Amino acid sequence: MHRPIVILAAVGGTLSQQACNGQDCVAKEVPLKFPIQKCTSGGGCATDGDTYLTMDANWRWLQESSSYSNCWDEDRTWISDICKDSSDQLKCAQGCMLEGVDYGKYGVTVENGNSVTMKFMGSDGNIGSRMYLLDKNPSDTKSQYSYKQFSLLGKEFTFTFESTLSCGINGPIYFTEMDKYGDMGPSNTAGALYGTGYCDAQCPGDMHFVKGKANIPIEGGPNKVTESAFKACCNEMDLWEANNVSTAYTPHPCQMPNGTSFAGTYACTGSNEECRKTCDHAGCDFASYRLQYFNTKDRSKVNFWGNNKQIDATQPVSVTTQFVETDGKLSAIRRVYKQNGKIIQNMNATFGAKTFDSVTDEFCSSQATTFDQGEQHFSAKGGLQEMGKSLERGMTLVLSLWDDVTAHMLWLDGLYPTNASTSTPGAVRGSCDPGTGPPMQDPKMFADKYVKFSDIKWGDIGSTL
Repeated sequence: MHRPIVILAAVGGTLSQQACNGQDCVAKEVPLKFPIQKCTSGGGCATDGDTYLTMDANWRWLQESSSYSNCWDEDRTWISDICKDSSDQLKCAQGCMLEGVDYGKYGVTVENGNSVTMKFMGSDGNIGSRMYLLDKNPSDTKSQYSYKQFSLLGKEFTFTFESTLSCGINGPIYFTEMDKYGDMGPSNTAGALYGTGYCDAQCPGDMHFVKGKANIPIEGGPNKVTESAFKACCNEMDLWEANNVSTAYTPHPCQMPNGTSFAGTYACTGSNEECRKTCDHAGCDFASYRLQYFNTKDRSKVNFWGNNKQIDATQPVSVTTQFVETDGKLSAIRRVYKQNGKIIQNMNATFGAKTFDSVTDEFCSSQATTFDQGEQHFSAKGGLQEMGKSLERGMTLVLSLWDDVTAHMLWLDGLYPTNASTSTPGAVRGSCDPGTGPPMQDPKMFADKYVKFSDIKWGDIGSTL
């Protein structure tokens, strides 16, 4: 999954590694109450913990704690005197303060207790959002708020999806192996409550702070190019990336350069190119449009997902992902849908003489041989076994809505790479034209587009359907 460049606006609070305290607060952080359920095969479902949603730190306004001057501006540059160069990493982190946000101004609202709507554009022009699920535990001596941890090996996860998203916009729900406390520490007193500590398999370099240090660009860094000091790499499991044209689910395993596993965030200090080799950033995707078009070579026969298709993208749909365990290891990632009371099994994809309806190591190898000229990036990073280790350790839930200023989301819903032809195996991923959707068109045209996630449940396989 490609990731967004964040547009910030000064609304309702400030972004930093330090949490505001008492009268210093411009706006108190009040996370959104958002209950979920945990289910068992024999006992039904019950509320799981005391859970809330919080906004990612990068979406917040950043200012100095001593003067309320901006540390960061909307041109995506550090402007504070305490954040001038890479030697200021700790001073900058300790001197910039994080406050609460007005979620409504970001287009995020919770309705009926367990349903969250995220609009593409907030009332102050903020584009998109990224939210994390918190667990509140007053007896936790480190912090009463931490990221809810999901250990999903041998389990399943279900949510209901509803959206009006069109070409160029993505409403994903996924897991990353972020630190439970958001890398809270001496130079990061804000922690999970304020949405710190994000990482994913793209090894993003646009995070303002990584591991408690300010991510100030290094002039003449690796390859003599100015790059961010840190790239935040970690295992990622994309449960769902979707608009009304295309959808996909994708595991992205990671390993250190020497081939060993790692937990949490790896703060990579190499070049962008070197750091991206830490993870399978493309992942092994089960993408319905891409696979159906490859098998049929006929857009009119791509009928599994979309407006008024077998699974109708204009109506709410329940999506269940099952992480099948065999002998203690992840052996398959299965998908089941439910719409209008009807169970819908996943579609089939065929490579040669083999047919698949789930993500398995064999599916990933067959797809890579066919689509990627045999380059086996997924297996090189440990494949399902590595993904299973992360799922067993525990991962953080992410809900997001974004557009793609780099590749215009064509990797999800169009022709990608853009220089490919429709006859290139795997290049047709949707019907969207490169010129449609944001940012190619005025984002205000899409202001009211939304995604809604509701009825989140997890537990034993077969218990949440």
